[in-house]
Amino acid sequence: MHFLRASKRHAYGLRRMSSTTTPYLVTPKEVSELTRSNPISVSVLDSSWFMPDSPRKAKDEFLAKRIPTAQYLDLDEVASDHELGLKHMMPDPKTFAEACGMF
Repeated sequence: MHFLRASKRHAYGLRRMSSTTTPYLVTPKEVSELTRSNPISVSVLDSSWFMPDSPRKAKDEFLAKRIPTAQYLDLDEVASDHELGLKHMMPDPKTFAEACGMF
């Protein structure tokens, strides 16, 4: 999962993005403004996932109503195997980098 990170400084009325501060959530309006004002340096990565018994399908929902310019990361495809059979373990850095490199 990717988090936008923000510093306390403001630029263009928005919190300035930084990779050295605490993750936080942004509003839909802020995402819209960020992706419009600086589309090259802002990436939105959707890694939505639903329980297997749910009628909801994350990929289908992404395709139907995604944030413009957003990319989809299928957690089932990149999750690392776990010796106890646990699902959706964080992939190792190389696997995650390769999956994100597709975007």
